[in-house]
Amino acid sequence: MFPETPKIHHVGVVVPDMEASENYMQIFGHSEDYRGYVAPFQCWCIFLKAPPGQPSVELIVPDGGPLARFNKGSGGIHHYAYETPDIAKLQRDLAARDIAMVEPAAVKGAGNFLCNFINPIATRGVIVEFVQLL
Repeated sequence: MFPETPKIHHVGVVVPDMEASENYMQIFGHSEDYRGYVAPFQCWCIFLKAPPGQPSVELIVPDGGPLARFNKGSGGIHHYAYETPDIAKLQRDLAARDIAMVEPAAVKGAGNFLCNFINPIATRGVIVEFVQLL
């Protein structure tokens, strides 16, 4: 399925609110790179600056929806994301192997990318996202 091991794009961490995101950045010495709202997932996504060539950390701040209850509302590590050159093709390839994705088609992410998640049933509960850079 993958000609080579896919590159990790980012690791997503759910935080309960904006104050918690500021605290996270302060504790670990991070600064914000960019942010965006992803309506289908009802959350703000704050991407932190990463060292060159390294994956970034995405702080996910729910604005209602199921993510607000993630880990009983306290947040925590949510997912890791791989890059793919063609998310629609990847989704078709996975479907041919009876592996579903969460959304019927990729959605616009908080950055300059499309994204979708493998249904965690296929990964024994590990949440894996794929992103296609635009």
